[in-house]
Amino acid sequence: TFQKISPHFSLLKQQKMFKDITDTNTHHLIYFDAFGPRVQPNLWTESVFKIMFDALMPSGVLVTYSAKGSVRRAMQAVGFTVEKLPGPPGKREMLRASKGL
Repeated sequence: TFQKISPHFSLLKQQKMFKDITDTNTHHLIYFDAFGPRVQPNLWTESVFKIMFDALMPSGVLVTYSAKGSVRRAMQAVGFTVEKLPGPPGKREMLRASKGL
């Protein structure tokens, strides 16, 4: 369901298995807040990032609190342009992955 935040901004929260995501060029932003690669390594693979890459619109962005090198490399391998950013309080760094920039 969509949650309207303001006249020009709404959120769509979905609970799905990655294998069930078929969206293509649909989303502006993905906030990926899974448990880290050490706890859930199956969620930090090239195949999962490819699904998210495909689901994003051109110029779409994926952000995550994980800044691990293997995560960055998996994102880059599927076509993302990846930047390290300062993290929020309690996190040193985070990643922003852009599609088509």
